[in-house]
Amino acid sequence: MSAELPVIRRIEGRLKGVTLDTFNAFANTSFMEFATYRFELAGEKLAFFTGHWQWQPEPFLAEGDRVVVAVLDEVLGDAKRVYALKNVEDECTYVAHYRWQGTDARIAATRIPPKSEHRYVLVVTALLLTLFLLFAVAQRKDPAMVAFFSSGLLAVWFAIAIPFFALRWRWQAGFPTRRQRILATVYALLNLGSPLSPSGDIQSV
Repeated sequence: MSAELPVIRRIEGRLKGVTLDTFNAFANTSFMEFATYRFELAGEKLAFFTGHWQWQPEPFLAEGDRVVVAVLDEVLGDAKRVYALKNVEDECTYVAHYRWQGTDARIAATRIPPKSEHRYVLVVTALLLTLFLLFAVAQRKDPAMVAFFSSGLLAVWFAIAIPFFALRWRWQAGFPTRRQRILATVYALLNLGSPLSPSGDIQSV
């Protein structure tokens, strides 16, 4: 089973040649900001692709910081990809989720951080409720149409929410997906406990 997973290594050392590139995919309209950290560690060229909500601080990495990383032991482009980084200087730990999905599913960990499914379901629920209220007001003279529309929205909610929670229940039952197994390997390499029960505070990026 583990042979199917990509090879992930633990590397320790001090950061050298740290550079940072940031961008916002939708100018000033996006709540998600992206940052790419490139650096050398123990003679390896590494890249750490992160994303964070605008109200959260981005990872702080400085030249010479002592860190521990879990890294894909395979060069993509011109560097090896970092799954997670623990900065020993300030004890902050960052695990990459948001920017893996669009690259290579073969090596990607989960895009949604563990135990955060409810946040996404709440957002979807709020959006669908808003659509329902707007439609109900616009079609208040046609209750049959409102009922038909609400049943469609309910079907959309189930189609989105059930897969979210099914993946979580499957993991808790001991049948993790490939992405979940990759994430568990990353946590084990950095001694972070289980993704479902981490041993410390972890920032998803």
